[in-house]
Amino acid sequence: MILATSRVVHPYQLNYVATVAKQAEVDLLLLGGDVVISENFIKELSNIDILMVSGDEDDVHTIRLAKKYNVLLDGKVTEVGSVKIGGIGAISTSLNYSTIMSSSEKIDVLLTHYPPYGCLDRQPPLYVPSGLKSLRILLKTVRPHTIFVGHSSRPSAEYCEGALAVGTQNLLVLADSVKPGRIRFVPLGRISI
Repeated sequence: MILATSRVVHPYQLNYVATVAKQAEVDLLLLGGDVVISENFIKELSNIDILMVSGDEDDVHTIRLAKKYNVLLDGKVTEVGSVKIGGIGAISTSLNYSTIMSSSEKIDVLLTHYPPYGCLDRQPPLYVPSGLKSLRILLKTVRPHTIFVGHSSRPSAEYCEGALAVGTQNLLVLADSVKPGRIRFVPLGRISI
């Protein structure tokens, strides 16, 4: 079971993510950027594989912590179980893209902060595509089954170059597997301070 989310910025939200991850008995937690993680959070979920990509609003502390615990996936492909996962973060997006593209290795899941062009990328108020064209090219090369997008304001899923693209911003997305199948959306909610 996979749990994917992004835009987790308040400690209460982080605690909620940890609670759901444990109760749902997830194997893999994917963080799509714009998150504020802590050492306690990583240690509390030590029996779950955690991977994250950088977001455009992540602070230096979060990135350093992710590197320290080897959970930062920017520009890398890793294998969890028998699932190959690649990551494109918001920091050095073009370098991440080049690194993964040069390996031309087939992956099962792509975790990206920014959406591919034309997929989950129409932002209000004009609703013009704002995604990255380079990601569309990458999708044709690495052919993932599923794409988890961190920077998508729409809580939805749609097909993009044959892969299921799922928006995770302000949501907890529970997926039974990496292949398109049963996906559940749980609102993360905004905590007022």
